[in-house]
Amino acid sequence: MSWLPPVPENLVGLLRAVNIAGLLELTISGVLLRRGYMLAAQIFLCFATWIQLLTIIFTLPGQQAYMYLSVGMLLPLLVVVRKHKVARIVLALIPFCLLIAQQTYFKILGGKAFYGEEPKVFRADEVLVDVVGSQSLLLLLAYLFIRSRDEAEAKIQAEHKKSEQLLLNILPEEIAQELKEKGVSEPRLHRSATVCFTDFKGFTQIAETMSPTELVAELDRCFSYFDSVMERHNLEKLKTIGDSYMFAGGIPEPNHTHAIDCVMAALEIQAFMNQMKEIKANQNLPYWELRLGVHSGNLVAGVIGEKKFAYDVWSDTVNTASRCESSGIPGRINISGATYELVKDFFDCEYRGAVPAKNKGKIEMYFVNGLLSDLRRAGEERIPNEEFRKRYERLKGI
Repeated sequence: MSWLPPVPENLVGLLRAVNIAGLLELTISGVLLRRGYMLAAQIFLCFATWIQLLTIIFTLPGQQAYMYLSVGMLLPLLVVVRKHKVARIVLALIPFCLLIAQQTYFKILGGKAFYGEEPKVFRADEVLVDVVGSQSLLLLLAYLFIRSRDEAEAKIQAEHKKSEQLLLNILPEEIAQELKEKGVSEPRLHRSATVCFTDFKGFTQIAETMSPTELVAELDRCFSYFDSVMERHNLEKLKTIGDSYMFAGGIPEPNHTHAIDCVMAALEIQAFMNQMKEIKANQNLPYWELRLGVHSGNLVAGVIGEKKFAYDVWSDTVNTASRCESSGIPGRINISGATYELVKDFFDCEYRGAVPAKNKGKIEMYFVNGLLSDLRRAGEERIPNEEFRKRYERLKGI
């Protein structure tokens, strides 16, 4: 309107009001968006735009501003998020109805405007057929376009979610995020962490009696359960090597409960394996028995290499944990003296003495029998009670 020379004096105030209203519209929409009212901001933007158009249309009917109502039908489809499908359709129909009302008022009923010459009066069939037909086609094309875009976006998001989940199944979330942002992940020294190794006794002999499919299925059944235990106890699965399963606590995020978490997980894993042993023994089937070894100390954790990334740990702590496993007894949880010092206030441990370990000399070792009597439910060796949880939370909050 400001391009029309000259601008009539009685419209200067209107022009200013429309401009100010436009600025307020954008400002209010921005405030609503920043405060998280996404749908409210989108609806407000649409309605404010249509009110401005109606103001112009009914002030200067000779202008072609009403054609912008066609664009107004596309606005909700573009700005309103996909999950509000009903709101998008309703909002897209409103400018369509306004356009029909404008054409009917001026070109059929001969309605008067606030300013300017009255337009020529047309017959209804000369106006409505073209208007309704053209605008319906425009709305249909817009809908098809937006639907195709939404479907493509949904597929992209689904694939992105799958790739993200796959990455998180391979790497800890913190490390995966660092790799995505920087392309590298610096190894980190952890002053206190706990490493646990598991190994099946007689795996080779029993595996020779099973088909490859049965062997893989049996390992998958066991290791899948171990994975669920890791998730429940906030532990990090590191890798499997043949029939060996390795996990750790206190990485990548340091905490004060890593040793307790590992021993609790070990008790749950051992209980599962003992149950499997009982079921298979009753069916006269071969069964695996599990050795568990746990040790605590410092270690370096990180991702190295450029292909097939794997989160791993290195230090003498890892070697000692492996020796605790190999020096253990099937069906028992064997921990080092270092781990014992961290868990002795929570678990009933049986001292084994200084046990010789390959290339490590003698290591102080203990068997874990279960929770201390005052920290477990009556009749249960590994189910914690409320006192355990209170003591655990105090240690966690240090």
